[in-house]
Amino acid sequence: LSTAISLGRRGHSILVLESTKELQSLGAGVALAPAAKQWYECDSAEKVLSADDSACRAAEGFESRRWDTGEAIARTAFPPEKRMFPILHGDLKLALTSRAEKRDNVEIRFDSRVIDVDTDGPEVVLATGERIGGDLIIIADGVGSKLKWKVCPSKIERAQPTGDAAYRLVIPRELLEKDEELLALVQNPWIKRWDGPRGHSVAYPVHNHELLNVVLIHPDEHAEESWTFRTEKRHVVAEFQGWNSALRKLIDLAPDEVPNFRILAHSPSPGWVRGAVILLGDACHAMPPYLGQGVAQAVEDVTAITTVLSLIQSKQQLSAALEAYETSRKGRVFEIQAATTQARQYAYRGDGEVKAVRDKEQEAKRSDDVVKMIRSTWIWDAAEAARIALFQILKSA
Repeated sequence: LSTAISLGRRGHSILVLESTKELQSLGAGVALAPAAKQWYECDSAEKVLSADDSACRAAEGFESRRWDTGEAIARTAFPPEKRMFPILHGDLKLALTSRAEKRDNVEIRFDSRVIDVDTDGPEVVLATGERIGGDLIIIADGVGSKLKWKVCPSKIERAQPTGDAAYRLVIPRELLEKDEELLALVQNPWIKRWDGPRGHSVAYPVHNHELLNVVLIHPDEHAEESWTFRTEKRHVVAEFQGWNSALRKLIDLAPDEVPNFRILAHSPSPGWVRGAVILLGDACHAMPPYLGQGVAQAVEDVTAITTVLSLIQSKQQLSAALEAYETSRKGRVFEIQAATTQARQYAYRGDGEVKAVRDKEQEAKRSDDVVKMIRSTWIWDAAEAARIALFQILKSA
């Protein structure tokens, strides 16, 4: 949808084929990096999100606490211009759909499941047998992409288990109001994190502070890479026995069955382009959640493909544009995935003496760490990188 809106703004006619029969709001909260939030606010006449959108309030900072006692370790305010913006996935999808449907040159067709892609056409084949062609086909069917094999057959490595899975809770504010400790979590515009010996937990408010998004990372045993897989609540209670009181009370408020998502490490697709068919977003570079870069990297993809398509002068230059898209994005994606792996390793250095050292490091370097994170992962000019790549390709042609 982000791609459809972005290309629609540049005058392209877009057809979005959606497999579901209606808009679905699967998933929980996501945190938009500053650049991603700015992209959704761009174009004053066609903003997806406004600067003061109640569904996407800024997080003022990051707070790290001990997993067992809840004692504060580090508290760091984000620079005003570089704040994170938590939003409920359903709110973001609703905003994108609403904006896309307002464009005359963007059509969304629901109940249109694509089962095959002909890269020579190019054209797609629907479950009904209907074939639809276009100048460019963009495969953006997410983490469990069934179509990416059409772009680089037999080259994609199978995703590897990280050893982690994530319980996800979205708790209404009214369930928290009777407990001051819990109410503060949804009222306070700070991202809270507790690092434990075998996992970590994150909590932040979404939906205008009416909901608290909670992610509980734990050792993977029998989870699945699916938003609909659930585990009995008693297993969650047992898993986090011994953690701080606030977290245990949040788990007590969970439903009888809790969403449990297996976290896999996906290697970026070795090829992103085949003919006039490209991969975009999680379909070619799914990101584990340790740095919260999934949406941000997809937005960078959108920026890159929009940029190169806007710079070419004819359809004959399309192949150069698609090559520039892939070239400009691959290195960046590998860099972010490496940083994500490093973030996981740092978080899971273990309990006891080693973890005590890490806690001291966090307290001593809290401001410096945030500045480095902003510079290395949040600040990136995807449009400029795409422009440079296209210029070099056209120059050498």
